[in-house]
Amino acid sequence: MAAWLAAAAVALVHGLLAVFVVVGAPLTARRRRLMPWYLAVVLPIAAINIPRLPCLLTVWEKDLWQLAGQTPYRGGFISHYFVEPFYGPGLDAGGETVLVVIVTAWCLAWLAYAAATRLRHRARSAARSTMAAT
Repeated sequence: MAAWLAAAAVALVHGLLAVFVVVGAPLTARRRRLMPWYLAVVLPIAAINIPRLPCLLTVWEKDLWQLAGQTPYRGGFISHYFVEPFYGPGLDAGGETVLVVIVTAWCLAWLAYAAATRLRHRARSAARSTMAAT
């Protein structure tokens, strides 16, 4: 029972992190206080997924399911929980690569938007303070 609960907990946390990577990108662009949290989540995920290394959370979850007497799912976490319910076969290696590229581009676009917005805000503030000083 403990192994089953641990596997379910790892799966839940893993799912929340995956959702935060996608949903957190535009939120972080609007709320700069989220940026350290977002980067703390997205950078390790990128370091694992871009070079196609095995995700530790997926490995732990599968090991815990096996310890609980369940047969672990095949493939990756995202494919199992987010793709297969809608598209039965799941993702092959090429599909996983496309997904990683899309999510990476999504995150980078929002981070670039956040950086540009911040630079624009600083430039306006500097211009206002210069005008006020003259």
